[in-house]
Amino acid sequence: MSHYEYFLIFLALGFCGYASYTDLKTHKIRNFCSLGLLYIGTLSQLMAWYLGTTTPLYILGLFCGSGLIAFAFYWFGIFSPGDAKLFWGLCLIFPLSLFRNLSGTLGFAPLVLALNIIIPYAIAVLGYLLFKFVSIQNKRELLRYFVRSNFQKAKVIESLFSLILFIGVGAALTSLLQHIGWEPDLFLNLIFVLVAFTMVQKLLSLLPKTPVYYAVIGFACLYLAIQSAPSLPVFLASFAFFFALYFLVFFVAKQLILSVASMMLDSTVEVSRLQPGMVPAEQIVRVEQPDGSSRYEKQRGELSRGRGENVVISPDPAGLTDEEIEQLQHLTEAGAFAEFGNQIKVQPAIRFAPIITVGVLLTILCQGPFYLKLMQFF
Repeated sequence: MSHYEYFLIFLALGFCGYASYTDLKTHKIRNFCSLGLLYIGTLSQLMAWYLGTTTPLYILGLFCGSGLIAFAFYWFGIFSPGDAKLFWGLCLIFPLSLFRNLSGTLGFAPLVLALNIIIPYAIAVLGYLLFKFVSIQNKRELLRYFVRSNFQKAKVIESLFSLILFIGVGAALTSLLQHIGWEPDLFLNLIFVLVAFTMVQKLLSLLPKTPVYYAVIGFACLYLAIQSAPSLPVFLASFAFFFALYFLVFFVAKQLILSVASMMLDSTVEVSRLQPGMVPAEQIVRVEQPDGSSRYEKQRGELSRGRGENVVISPDPAGLTDEEIEQLQHLTEAGAFAEFGNQIKVQPAIRFAPIITVGVLLTILCQGPFYLKLMQFF
């Protein structure tokens, strides 16, 4: 790489270091850092075009692709606005020569950085939870609670419907890509299917869950899946395999991990003692009663910003604001949370700027996804 490209990498590390410092100290990333990185990253892409190392089409794809991934991290409640803008700017400032040994989607900077952030973070969290789970004394009680709360008829049916929806969305998206003549590799196709499935789930969550809803959506998904399968026996065998995989991974393992995480990491706080920046670990939902009154229920928190109008609070990496705390305290004074003991659960506030910095270091040192370097040692 040239001295100019090393200078861009140095700037990226400098902005990451400053963002990590302010995030840990003030729980915020200054606009000077995130917007400044976006500005310099855009200029660096225009300079690369001037030097003849890239094309306007690639710059447009990089700008829009990294922006969409950053927005997805924000919309699903993983990143705060500052984290999302920091990620966006970093994707733009990486020089193309950093990924010269890669081809296809693995050479796309936003995907590489996302993998180097999420995979190590997930491994670290799962390792910590496994360590804590082994060290606790009441494992049987936790497992009993997990079985009682999750293996219910309604939840099992909802999981089966989610699997049918996933298969239907995957079949529809695959058929659409084949119709337009684009056949992405398996990894990219899986990402597209997961993103499309999540988006469809969020859109369908706005509809009332009636028997007609389940019948119409389920029939449409099964029809699409059967039409795209080579034969009915192949479809049935594939469905049985995916059902077993989905049940084990997205139902049993996911819910068990969430239960252990809630037990190990969450704490209960009086509403009167809430502080700005605290992150709720559960949703509080307003439920309208037939007589026109309202009652409030707690639900398991979801990492998503797709909040309905009846959701009072929901997990948000940015934490509670002064206005939200004031609203909760007014509701407490009115007796709305009496059945909860005027308490809510909060989870540790995760500062993602240092985690993003680790992802940047892995990207620079490995010049691509870090697991490709690990595979070379085996």
